[in-house]
Amino acid sequence: MSGRAGSFRVVVAAAAIVLLGLASQPANASLIKDTSTSALSQGFGNVPRLLTDQRMGNLSPETACNSITGGALAQTCSGRDATILPNGFINNLANGDGTVSPAGDTQKNNIVDLTNPFVNITNASQIRLLYNPSQTGANPQSDIQDITLKFYSTNSGSPIEVASVDGGCGSACAGNSTDPLFFGDTGTNLGNGGVGFVLKLDDVQVALLNAACGPNMANCRFVTAESTIMFSNDGPDSYTLFSSALVVAPEPSSLLLLGAGLVGCAAFLRRRR
Repeated sequence: MSGRAGSFRVVVAAAAIVLLGLASQPANASLIKDTSTSALSQGFGNVPRLLTDQRMGNLSPETACNSITGGALAQTCSGRDATILPNGFINNLANGDGTVSPAGDTQKNNIVDLTNPFVNITNASQIRLLYNPSQTGANPQSDIQDITLKFYSTNSGSPIEVASVDGGCGSACAGNSTDPLFFGDTGTNLGNGGVGFVLKLDDVQVALLNAACGPNMANCRFVTAESTIMFSNDGPDSYTLFSSALVVAPEPSSLLLLGAGLVGCAAFLRRRR
């Protein structure tokens, strides 16, 4: 039940972001900024993450990798760039080991099944990543050098990688706002889940991934990820995969009804007290 409640919190948070009307950035990388919010109030116990990057101490960069080996999750990097429009950067734990201990902590690392009813992604355009950085110090910046999503076949016994997409500044990082996934202020000492940013694929990557995975993405079932993050000074930093299909922006009239309902609930609760 806690997983379902957490998934609902992610959906509500994402819906709130959509309703705020924050504009997406131009498509300048395969994974681009969609919208952002200052607080999501979702901790590890609420929503299991796709990938968590957790290097101990004030060290940068930090790298974490998950793969499917023998049908099970393993904290290993693929050792190669993305198959679809690669950004020139290959994740390697020698870059800065941010793997989670113990490795089997399912709140922090998971193989995501796209056919799971709480995910149910049938088109690459629905893919959303919620990035939860955690920083401290005077300059709580975060710069994703690389975030790679790896898509595996439907063979549950021994899935093979079908395609992969990535985003971030890759091999050409400037370490400032010119980088596509640079976040100048992620808050200070908020902890994981205290701030979040939503990422999505750009249109070109959507088309190429859909072609690789086939109609309704039927040839791609499982997803793992690997990532390298610059300016990490606290942690853990994590990614959660969800579907935009679960986010429905109501019409203005519906918003008015929702607002009236919330006001009524508040008044009722005050009377009960």
